[in-house]
Amino acid sequence: MKENVMKLVNLGKIPNDSEMSDELFNQYDELIQIDEPLTFEEAELLITLFSDDCDDLNWGLLHTIESVFDADNIERYRMLISKCNNAEFKETLETRLNNR
Repeated sequence: MKENVMKLVNLGKIPNDSEMSDELFNQYDELIQIDEPLTFEEAELLITLFSDDCDDLNWGLLHTIESVFDADNIERYRMLISKCNNAEFKETLETRLNNR
């Protein structure tokens, strides 16, 4: 398990903008920047961390989660998307998958 993933899991769901400090935003932003592709297990831990309205961090999280995509595991990827806790970003992930 990547250290960044564990730290994100420990921080929990990304707070909404109204609850976000600059320091906390920077902490999430730095941790979301993961250079290596995620494993499915890591992506399953992160898919429920989307905020209700902190789109900057949500987009970063979306791109990080998309790193797990593998054309040989499309159904597993669809199952992962189904666990997303944010309807807007769940739809975005589904749309982007369907456009591949």
